[in-house]
Amino acid sequence: MAFDRVIVATLIPVWPLLDAEEKPAVVNGVAQRVTWAIAHAPFHIRVAVGSVSFIIGLCMLLISAGAGAPLARKLRADRFYRLLQGLPGPVSSVLRLYRSMTLLAFYEQTPVAAKLLFTRTTQKA
Repeated sequence: MAFDRVIVATLIPVWPLLDAEEKPAVVNGVAQRVTWAIAHAPFHIRVAVGSVSFIIGLCMLLISAGAGAPLARKLRADRFYRLLQGLPGPVSSVLRLYRSMTLLAFYEQTPVAAKLLFTRTTQKA
């Protein structure tokens, strides 16, 4: 689904330890993992998540289109997501699903895990 990538890209944490050339690969890897997981979910879950993510993704495109810099887009996305989390029903549930899947996939990426291990070993020394 096309809007999965939009939602995942805005939910990925801003992490200063990643190099500029590592960030696009990490974003792509996370988006692939989340999209794959949703595509292999049972049919009724795919339909529900797909319809809600279409609406959320379209809103994200419209909201962040004129934001300019990536940080400004991230701030707009965060405000929009906070608004959506307050809504009852399937919208907040789908948003929680994306957020948790994105964070798990982010920390499973090889560059992120390597930087975490390196940081951890240098702090112990």
